[in-house]
Amino acid sequence: MGTTTAPTGFGRPIWSAIKGGNQVHGVGLVPVSFAMVTGHSGTFNRNLFITPPVTEGRFKVEAASISFGALVNDDGSNYWSIMLQAGSVSTFGDLGGTALSSATDFVANTAYALDIDGPEATSPKKVYLEAGDIVRVLFTETGTASDLTSNNMTITLFLRHSPPGR
Repeated sequence: MGTTTAPTGFGRPIWSAIKGGNQVHGVGLVPVSFAMVTGHSGTFNRNLFITPPVTEGRFKVEAASISFGALVNDDGSNYWSIMLQAGSVSTFGDLGGTALSSATDFVANTAYALDIDGPEATSPKKVYLEAGDIVRVLFTETGTASDLTSNNMTITLFLRHSPPGR
């Protein structure tokens, strides 16, 4: 499973790569978008990204957002909690400390940030991914929350990509 600290050589300074004449394509943020045509009722999750072999570089989860195609109108007793997680097929850990909650309305076509606690956080999460790690979004229903089965959602994940060593 991922780590809370960068692997050796992750994100080497771009100047070193240029100065040494190495190829620098692929350095920077990589957006990964996932469209859910229909949601689900009850607690559920969806895989967003599976980390490729290290030979394709290293990845760090930097940021993420979610938007809904229609208003999600819940209250303090009936709501969805939305959290990013990373891990392997059987073991997942949250990437943030605070879940996004629909206890306050989600306006249609508005992006809402998902919490990610990287190395700068007091309690950093495992945001540096290892080969085979899965990044997923977890929807946890409390009470009888809004029906998401007909609500189109778009989740955008921003990953920092550090190309393989040369």
